[in-house]
Amino acid sequence: MNDSHENKPISTFDEICHLTIETMRKMDMENLLQLKKQATREFDRAKLTKGCIELALSLKTQDQDRAVKEADDNQKSLLDD
Repeated sequence: MNDSHENKPISTFDEICHLTIETMRKMDMENLLQLKKQATREFDRAKLTKGCIELALSLKTQDQDRAVKEADDNQKSLLDD
């Protein structure tokens, strides 16, 4: 196989990553280290945000389950009368 063909990106995302890496390789080490710190902070914030969303979804599911159970309980008590 042709080596240059094997290294071709297979998607737009891959192409953007490749171009980003090549551009960053030309940057000085200090700037790259600053970008790494910033990316780490942003990643940590994204994980925190994801955790908040997952908790909100879990609480919302509990609320809905509780409402369904209460509706079922009310329906049963109406039938008992």
